[in-house]
Amino acid sequence: MSTQQQLAMMDEQGRIPPVQAIYSDLLGVSYPAKKQQIEMTASNGDSFDTTGKSTIEIPVALGTGQWCDLSNSYLKIRVTNGVAGTACGFKTPHDFIERLQFLGTNSEILEDVQQYNNLARMLTAHQLGEDGWNYNTNLGEFQGSSLNNAGAAVAVGANTTAAEVNTAIDKVTGAGAVGEGSHHMSKNDSEIAGGGDVTLCFPLISGVTSTGKYLPLGMLKNRSLTLRIQLARAVKAVASANNLVEPILTFDNVSFVCDVITMAETYNQRFMDMLATVGDVSMHYTTYKSFQSNQPAIGAGTQPFNGLIPDSSRSLKSLFTIFTKQTENNGDDCLQLINPTLSQYQYTILSETYPMKDITGVDAKNRNQPFANLHIALGQLGSISSRTIGDSNAYYNATPANSSTFAIGVCAEAHNKSSNLLESGINLSNSTQPCRLRCTTGIHNVALNVFTYSLSDRLLMIDRDGNLRSSG
Repeated sequence: MSTQQQLAMMDEQGRIPPVQAIYSDLLGVSYPAKKQQIEMTASNGDSFDTTGKSTIEIPVALGTGQWCDLSNSYLKIRVTNGVAGTACGFKTPHDFIERLQFLGTNSEILEDVQQYNNLARMLTAHQLGEDGWNYNTNLGEFQGSSLNNAGAAVAVGANTTAAEVNTAIDKVTGAGAVGEGSHHMSKNDSEIAGGGDVTLCFPLISGVTSTGKYLPLGMLKNRSLTLRIQLARAVKAVASANNLVEPILTFDNVSFVCDVITMAETYNQRFMDMLATVGDVSMHYTTYKSFQSNQPAIGAGTQPFNGLIPDSSRSLKSLFTIFTKQTENNGDDCLQLINPTLSQYQYTILSETYPMKDITGVDAKNRNQPFANLHIALGQLGSISSRTIGDSNAYYNATPANSSTFAIGVCAEAHNKSSNLLESGINLSNSTQPCRLRCTTGIHNVALNVFTYSLSDRLLMIDRDGNLRSSG
């Protein structure tokens, strides 16, 4: 597409020069500015655990006139294994977070993601490839990971021996040659030894931190927003090397690290004058909401599932569904995704079906269609740059280890791959009809959690009174 600078040089025959011959598009000179990296610590204590004090609150507070750049932010936390002599392991740092919230200047909820660790497991499996773990991404892997290894992927409901659990721990934690461990660690630190600890630093999966805009917190009411984290149960977050020993975790040295920009006072005044004139400014972000139901165990035959999804988003973009075991065993990877031998599924949104035609006969001979629809919902189908460790084998449940990336999804957005349009999804704000998922599952000898996540557009709004609030 031609730039304005090229068009300005068009001759009478409509010809324009290449961008390499244009010199009127040089970068502008910045206002004077200075950046500092700041660590914000928890305001409600120094030590936390997964049984009593499990909520962490971190005020993101700035000085007068300062701006916050959340695009370079990350959470730092030290995790200690409280069981002497028994190691434990995990797959991603997100496993330790059950619920993530951002609160605005008046403590109004800007973002609230429940079952955050389950969501992160699905996104990590389907939005990162092998090479993706070598880079700092929004999904939080900085070095090679073992997420694609089988881990504790035994048959659903099967009993495992101590030797099998220890082998699974090695796979969960990525134990291997030095430098090839999971997450941020080498072999020697890829599991948390009994009584040992590890410090993790990772970006959060959050729409608020991904707006791509500086937040002028230093010019808003209370000059702060709040990050609130609810820690996951230890048995859900980690797998114990001894199936008979319940894991115990404690957390300390918690901080939220981000960049703070000090702009020239002349620009700050211009911004406030503009805000007073226009009334408010908005920035776009997307966020997830969680809806939970369950599916009883079935030892033979098939059973239908009819789950309600009471979403009220103004612009629903996509729906995603995953299945996990309800029973949490000490030695299991309790966040493992499970294929409930699903053979058919279809979503209903405002009385319309998505996809329009049922996806049926999901088995060894028809396992690609669910995978294709999931990646349409993720905006990745047809992209040469998309990465995933999931594949269509997850939709054929002959080998449980292959099904550990199982997820289904559907896209409801009119302009799925357009990045410059808002609210092209479905408006559910005035609807009295909940969305539904109808599917047929087969043999799974344990009861399952069914987590459905909605992805929707939101606006982060700053008004002339200095309030930071969400359109959701």
